[in-house]
Amino acid sequence: MTLQHKRQLPFLLTSMGATLLAVATAMAAEPASRPAGAPNSAPAVDQHGLTIKDAYKNHFLIGMAGDLSGRYSDEELGLVKEHFDIVTPENCMKPAPIHPSQDAWRFERPDALVEWCADNNLAIFGHTLVWHAQTNDWFFRDGDKAAVTQRMKDHIGTLVGRYKGKIQGWDVVNEAINDGGNAETAQTENLRNSPWLRAMGPEFLTLAFKFAHEADPDAKLYYNDYGIEAGPKHASSMVLLKRLLKDGVPIHGVGIQGHWSTGRIPYVALDKAISDYASLGLEVSITELDVTIRGASGGQFGRGFRGRGFNVTPPSSEDLKAQADAYARLFSIFIKHKDVIPRVTFWGLSDRRTWRFGQHPLILDSNNQRKPAYAAIVDAVQQRRMD
Repeated sequence: MTLQHKRQLPFLLTSMGATLLAVATAMAAEPASRPAGAPNSAPAVDQHGLTIKDAYKNHFLIGMAGDLSGRYSDEELGLVKEHFDIVTPENCMKPAPIHPSQDAWRFERPDALVEWCADNNLAIFGHTLVWHAQTNDWFFRDGDKAAVTQRMKDHIGTLVGRYKGKIQGWDVVNEAINDGGNAETAQTENLRNSPWLRAMGPEFLTLAFKFAHEADPDAKLYYNDYGIEAGPKHASSMVLLKRLLKDGVPIHGVGIQGHWSTGRIPYVALDKAISDYASLGLEVSITELDVTIRGASGGQFGRGFRGRGFNVTPPSSEDLKAQADAYARLFSIFIKHKDVIPRVTFWGLSDRRTWRFGQHPLILDSNNQRKPAYAAIVDAVQQRRMD
């Protein structure tokens, strides 16, 4: 699911939160430059050691998110090829930018991404088909259930069908479960009161997966969300997934977004959540990973913008150490579950190419250099091999 959503130009969006997203996207999409004065306190990191994708080649794919290749420098594109196996389109395949009106499609940027990835031997995982945000009102306007269902079917069939055989899989439904919850809601699916739910009822999830499977029977199909690894929202996700599986829905996996901050990662719950999903026969991918050094965490609109600005405080050596430790601990969990995890995708490319600009969330810094977190992730798998 999940400013670098990002590094591409703003699209006409349909909510205030989405508008904020576009503003941050435009700023993050500025051509990469060298910020004056990289932090002097940053620990030295070997910039030429084993790459993360090679370190994990026997475990799972390592991904990044971005609307390649436009507005990326040659240096940045080189980083994508060097460090990653798979790309998630960050914005350009979302409903609003790619299908702004019923009779209009904008395939130029998605086509360019698919072509660039094919030319450079990178896999693609599509994002996203059905979402309550970045979906224009025409999908729901003046339509009864039958009309809205047909629009969904046409949208999914056209988009998935165009890239059949070229895209490994899709985040079919994104963020359908309410935030928060309590002991009572944990016993239910607790679905968000979205336009899709209001128009079609809970069946909208069933039909979205059905239409995607019809358009590309070989594609892996995912439910994707943030915060589903812990608490009542996790419980609701299990209720939802069990219903879908009972109804014979062609769902293959769950995407845990992974928008966390160094002090707020539910490690124990995450470990259990992966096991819970695997017990249903589903694979689990970490789909939108970033770990901020400061600021709020989560996946909601508006949570990633605090601290955004031109006078960004550089991370201290203590900040970078805490982030490296957090990433190492996360990847130790992912390694433990490597048999059910096919992919771990970072949401962005670098601390400049991120929807959480100013919070230093990724493993390459604003100068495209490896951070201590990068080295810690590589060390985590090497240490496991020695154990």
